[in-house]
Amino acid sequence: MSWKKRALAAALAGLCLLSGCSLPGRQQDEGPKDTVDVSDAYFGLAWYKNGTLNPVTDTDSINAMLREALYEGLFELTDDFTPQNVLCEGYSGDGTTFTFTLRQGVKFWSGQTLTADDVVASYRAAMDNASSPYHSRLADVTTLESAGTYKVRIVLSSPNADFPRLLNIPVYRRGSADSGSFADGTGPYVPVENGSAYTLEKNENWHGGFLGTIRHIELVGITRADAAESSFRTGDVSVMRSSRIAADDETTVIGGAVDTLQTPSTALHYIGINYANEQLKDAKVRRALSAAIGRRALCETQLQTFADPAVLPVNPQQQVSGVTLSTEADTAGAYELLHSETDDKKADDTASQDSAAQTAADGDVTIYYAEDGTPLTDDEGYYIDEEGDRVLNAEGEPVKDPSAPAQSGEDTPATDAAGEQIVLSLHLLVNADNAFKVAAAEQLAASWNAVEGVSVTVDAVDYETFTARIREGSFDLYYGETRLTPDFDLRPLLTQGGSLNFGGYHDPDMESTLAAARKSGDRSALCKQFAEQMPFIPIAFEREQVIIRKNLINGFSPVPYSVFFGQENWTRVYAAESGSDAQTDEAAQ
Repeated sequence: MSWKKRALAAALAGLCLLSGCSLPGRQQDEGPKDTVDVSDAYFGLAWYKNGTLNPVTDTDSINAMLREALYEGLFELTDDFTPQNVLCEGYSGDGTTFTFTLRQGVKFWSGQTLTADDVVASYRAAMDNASSPYHSRLADVTTLESAGTYKVRIVLSSPNADFPRLLNIPVYRRGSADSGSFADGTGPYVPVENGSAYTLEKNENWHGGFLGTIRHIELVGITRADAAESSFRTGDVSVMRSSRIAADDETTVIGGAVDTLQTPSTALHYIGINYANEQLKDAKVRRALSAAIGRRALCETQLQTFADPAVLPVNPQQQVSGVTLSTEADTAGAYELLHSETDDKKADDTASQDSAAQTAADGDVTIYYAEDGTPLTDDEGYYIDEEGDRVLNAEGEPVKDPSAPAQSGEDTPATDAAGEQIVLSLHLLVNADNAFKVAAAEQLAASWNAVEGVSVTVDAVDYETFTARIREGSFDLYYGETRLTPDFDLRPLLTQGGSLNFGGYHDPDMESTLAAARKSGDRSALCKQFAEQMPFIPIAFEREQVIIRKNLINGFSPVPYSVFFGQENWTRVYAAESGSDAQTDEAAQ
């Protein structure tokens, strides 16, 4: 019997159970009773038919929810990205070599038993296909093999104690992806073909137990990616994800009879820094810029309350001894950090003035001091020696004291709105095609410009120009966004030659600390060093938006990578005919 016929038989069996009929060869009182109050409410799910039927190689984001209903991984990730066992019973490892033990007795829709070979085949498909959404997660895998019927052995090229966080990759039965239909899965639902249409029905083989109130799902076929939202608005699709902080033409804010939920994500908003700019090489300057940001206010305004403020590049934020995670703007603290270098330099100069001359910081000009410690200058502010002659640089030009008043006809030093001389002048590059980010960039600039002596100008350019300038290093600061992997791998941003290290940051000590954190799984030292160095400036982690028809189900609680998480706990909701508030039907069948 084909898996389709098996699936249809399973669906009919479910209907028989609900109606009280018995099946041949099975006693009616055999096994536990399914007393869940099954909903007869319509539930529709978008299906982008142009996508592949292989869950590992399908790249369409619309089909993500369909994959979540049909397939499972070794783990599922909770709201804090902690891995929770699903197909995995347990694992052991030293950070480099892992052995995963599978849960025994798990059945595919076809009735065949899950084995290590199926997991290996699924992961191989991701590793061999560079366009797979899971390809990068397995980039460090050097050995992938079965170590027995129910054991999978994986060896990494470098240690990563958080590697299990990456393994919510869908698993399908080996060889079934070539069937021309949906690859065979282990999820709570099974696809059933009805002529040219498909529905999802309860998977009678599901190892997770009884499903909740939703046992039947209509698949709504769409041929264009933008049709999912339209289908949701008409009611054909019952649940969807959509970007909230996105370019204007991609932003979805849907009102009416819907519930909007938020789930944490790994999408980090941050400020990238160009280390070719001498002004930004000092960690105190970068820390000052970070301290001046009102992250909470930014998340509540320009980021539409759909982001969590972040001082560290991990989600959720990690409490570390000696690290302050204030999300409020500290203008005074930023000013102190910004000017502390100058104050230290003055102290060093005063302490070393036991001779009549000092060498300037550039090493090619000698400055002479009076007994009171002030530099010797003439009436126009040019440095002079003990004989009264002007001091010349290597090019034979007279050198002027930068703090001397400007003479008639000379340019005066730039000042900020308060009349303070500007000591830090920068440009912030942002993608003009995203109105949210432009508004956020302008608010960031306003926070920085509130610090005396700081001037930041926003450069809003189209996306093509934005990416080109970042790649060629033509920026001081840029407003960036990247989706990290669930293990919060910072190597692309922090290592020399990293794919996102556009500013040329390089610190061997930081790379060593990062490697140690990945090996041990303890990020405390990494977070502390990051806060001290601030190699880039985290702003916030975006939250994802999940929209579901109101009064459809109770107990709907999606997690970052699954809207069907805990679906066994969903309960039926129906609206009273009188129009009163929705109620939960407590009656058992």
